[in-house]
Amino acid sequence: MKKQGYLSQKKSKGKTYIYLRRTHRIEKKITHEYLYSFGSMPRALERMYWLRDNPENFPKELKEKGYDLIDLYEWIMTIETKITSTGRKFNI
Repeated sequence: MKKQGYLSQKKSKGKTYIYLRRTHRIEKKITHEYLYSFGSMPRALERMYWLRDNPENFPKELKEKGYDLIDLYEWIMTIETKITSTGRKFNI
């Protein structure tokens, strides 16, 4: 199963929320689908650290979509370095 998703952020009411999101096209319209929410910063990063340290509690929804701990490490690095694995800026 090919993974189709990327880490994104959304600001609302002064808080920044971290999501795993997928973008796809339906006919001529581009739509976004939120696959998983990690919550607001900085609790989202704390939750990722906790999942890293407790791999047996890795979310079932993410496992079913083909994600694993390697992806989690990549998301943590993206937030810590503010650069994605493809070299794009990820400013929080």
